[in-house]
Amino acid sequence: MPLFGRKKEQPPQPAAPPAPRAPAAQPPRSAADAQFQAAVELSNQELHSEAILAFQKVLELDPNFQPDIVHYGIALAYDAMGMEARAVEELGVVLSFNPSNVEAHIILGSIHAKRGRYEEAARSYEMALAIKPGHELAPEMRRSIAQWRMSTSGEGLARLREDLGMFITQAQRQFGVRLDYSPASLGTMDRLIDAGWNLKAGGMGVLRLAGTYVGEVIVRNLGGEWRIAQPVEESDVAGLGREGIRPFFFALEKFQKGSSGSLFQSYQKLAAELGKR
Repeated sequence: MPLFGRKKEQPPQPAAPPAPRAPAAQPPRSAADAQFQAAVELSNQELHSEAILAFQKVLELDPNFQPDIVHYGIALAYDAMGMEARAVEELGVVLSFNPSNVEAHIILGSIHAKRGRYEEAARSYEMALAIKPGHELAPEMRRSIAQWRMSTSGEGLARLREDLGMFITQAQRQFGVRLDYSPASLGTMDRLIDAGWNLKAGGMGVLRLAGTYVGEVIVRNLGGEWRIAQPVEESDVAGLGREGIRPFFFALEKFQKGSSGSLFQSYQKLAAELGKR
């Protein structure tokens, strides 16, 4: 990842931003300056281990040479290498030198989000927004904060489960089917959909109920936990060793394929992939 380029993350968190802009190329003014330029070049070539050593050498030559920017470069390299704990440590050093470093707050928030620490992620993004409300990533950060707060509050999931409970009661009364959250009950849901309970009959409300039911079967039988998003159809199940299991996509695929699709078979495939069949 180029130190002075843009680093992209996956939703729901916004992309991590670029590092501070490098000054125009000039002859090095000192040994530390020359070493810093060499470290930046290594980072831009995505030679992350070498870049870390080069940045550390800068501070050995001159501990006062832009320490916040040097530690920022080290943090980006650790993050790119998947060493998130070390990246967090370095970002803490960056912010101790410069608490107003917006980009450090954003990257710290992105790392917290990847590790499932959504409250810490939200606070980091809020710090960034307080410092620079007009940042180019501000809309994405605000959306992410709202999603994380909804997910951690439990309100969104409680509403989904309440609606699902009413549907299950109605399905038993109206269609005579029993949905008990067992894997086998997904076969019952398949037959219900094939019989006409589909998007044409009920629109997005049907997709929401079917996707919620699939997610509940996954969580109750395979483990993991819901991460509620807005729109709710973007919600997923985390904590199963596979990032971003999307129950609503399972349901949508079934609606699209009709009788040739199967929620039960999709679940069985997922269980096998997770080694829980």
